[in-house]
Amino acid sequence: MESEHWRSRHEEGRGMRAAVGDLVRAAAEPGWSRLVARHAQVGAHTRTTVLRDGHEITTDDLAEDLATPFRRLRELSHRAGEGTWFTCELAFIPGSRGYTGHVDPHARPFEGVPAEAALTELTLFPRDEPPGWLLDALPTAPPLGLPVSYGGDYERWRRNEPPPPSLPITGELSYLPEATMTARAFEHSWEYGQPTVFLLEKAGDPQAGHLLFSHHRKTFWMSRHGMRGSGEGLRTVTLDGRTLRLELSPRTADTLETEAVFEIHLDLAEETVGELRTALSAVLRAVTPAPDLTGL
Repeated sequence: MESEHWRSRHEEGRGMRAAVGDLVRAAAEPGWSRLVARHAQVGAHTRTTVLRDGHEITTDDLAEDLATPFRRLRELSHRAGEGTWFTCELAFIPGSRGYTGHVDPHARPFEGVPAEAALTELTLFPRDEPPGWLLDALPTAPPLGLPVSYGGDYERWRRNEPPPPSLPITGELSYLPEATMTARAFEHSWEYGQPTVFLLEKAGDPQAGHLLFSHHRKTFWMSRHGMRGSGEGLRTVTLDGRTLRLELSPRTADTLETEAVFEIHLDLAEETVGELRTALSAVLRAVTPAPDLTGL
C-alpha cells in the first residue's frame, strides 16, 4: 500500500478499498455470499464492524489491520473547509474485485464521541460548518485547524495539470471492474527488438479499447487502453477456441481494472486466430518467469 505505487488520489483510494476487501476475504470462512466492512471514526477513535452474510466476524486483529487503509481513505477524501467522512461502508461479493458502498460526512458515527476525539478531528480535518453533535462533544471552543494537504504529493507531480479531485466524502461508492472484452482486430509489431501484440475492440481506431502484450529482453509488459500497465502478475493464459482467458494476481487485476479472471472474446477470422496464437506465444514464452500457457 506504499504511496509510491500510486499515480493519483483516485488510484490510491481504489487501492485502499481493494486492501479492505482482501483483508475481510482472508478473515471470512469460505462459502459466504456477502461481506460488509463498516468503519466509523472521529479523530483517533474508531469502531470497525465486519459482517459475513449478516453475522459479525470482527476480531481485534482484523479491526487493527483495517484501520490503516480506512485511515488513509479518510486522509485522501479530505476537502478543504469540508473535512472528511465519518463512516464508510463497503460491500463485497464472491468472484469479483468490485465493491459497492457509501460514505457519510455528517451523521453521528456512534454514540458517546469522546471530547479528545472531537478535538483531534477538527484539528486534523478542519471544516467550516461542523455538525452539531461534533461541536457538542468538544471540551472547549472549536480549535484552529492545522493546514493540511493529504495526498499533496500528487499535486506536485502534476505541475502543468489541475490537481486531481479528492475522493468522495458523501454518497455512494461503486467499482465494477471489467470481466470481458471483445477483440475485433489483431495487430503484431516488432520494433527495436521488442515484439508487441495488440488486441483491439475496433479495427482502424487507435482510440478504441485495446489490450497490449509486449516484452523487452526477459521483461514482460501488459496494459489496457487508458489504464496503468503491469509487468507482473500474469499467472496463466489459455486460448480455448475463440476465447483468450487470463488469470491475474489480485494486484495486477486492480491495476488493469479487471477481474482476476479476464476473458477476451476473439471476433476474428480463423486464420487470424492462428496468427495471434503464434505471435502471443512468441511474446510470452520469452519472458522470465513465463506464465503457464495452454492452447498456445
